[in-house]
Amino acid sequence: MTVTSKFNRLRTIITPIMLVVWLGAIACLIAFLSLQEVNTGEVDSIFKTPIYATVVLLGIIIGSVYHYLKICQTIQIDTSGLKISSIFKAQFIPWKEIFEINLITKDHTTISPTDATIIQLKNGKQLAIVGIYYENMADIRRTLAQVMEHINAREPIAIDRMEKYGTIGQVNISKMTKYSGNHFLSFNGLVLYIWIALSFYLLMTTPLDSSISVLATLLVLLGISGLFYGFLGLQLHFFYVDKNYLVIRNHVWPWKKHVYGIDDIKQVIVETPYKKSTSLRVITKDYDSMLYSAGSLRSSDWKNLLQKLKHLHVDIINETVF
Repeated sequence: MTVTSKFNRLRTIITPIMLVVWLGAIACLIAFLSLQEVNTGEVDSIFKTPIYATVVLLGIIIGSVYHYLKICQTIQIDTSGLKISSIFKAQFIPWKEIFEINLITKDHTTISPTDATIIQLKNGKQLAIVGIYYENMADIRRTLAQVMEHINAREPIAIDRMEKYGTIGQVNISKMTKYSGNHFLSFNGLVLYIWIALSFYLLMTTPLDSSISVLATLLVLLGISGLFYGFLGLQLHFFYVDKNYLVIRNHVWPWKKHVYGIDDIKQVIVETPYKKSTSLRVITKDYDSMLYSAGSLRSSDWKNLLQKLKHLHVDIINETVF
């Protein structure tokens, strides 16, 4: 049996393309304005224009494309070893060359420490499999866990399909302890609601001379509001806990609800991701890993939540000051 990685399309395709298009558009605009200044006689040399910014942006675009092509590695795992390949190179690592596999750890080569699996080789080198780039990271971890069990037991390598835990049905949260804070007074909540109020005010008070102007203004405000709603809403989770379940809800996404059985949780990690609110990462015993940013919780809420989970014998890693 062979397990092959599947790319997370948002992280490895959509985001890089949007970044390149955005930077490319800015570079083209600066180049156009620079050439226009020369053609109109405002300056007598292209080198007296902001054309340098275009060169810098092109360098950033090339560097970004190279970075994403390098990190987008296809991973194949079978009984003989591990094959890792990208557009630049491919390498095969037999199991006998692997010294240790840290299934749940952090990769520190990025701007912010990122959830990853680190493979230590006997020659001293290490390989990082960064979780956010793969849709089936849990499958990869489950497979590597099987392999390590066979290696440690000095048995022939065998890879069997491992079933995931089933979905938990309806849970009554009325008697569960809630850890949420006041999202209206949190940074994310304030920014979101102030922007919505400001957008409504601008739409109502800005004089518009045609239906096209109204439509264009509405589309721009809706587009920006959508980005605010998505990014800030992503950081407004809160939690319910009792002796059996951990339930995650969201203040502004009422349809979102994740339920974990306490006995199914392998580990929780309190993290402070780069430019995001303090977050709770939940890792199940079948190696599913999800990050829930919770910007509405105050320090006291986090302390109470962690104390409750510790009382329930949940393994906790606290990377913050709480």
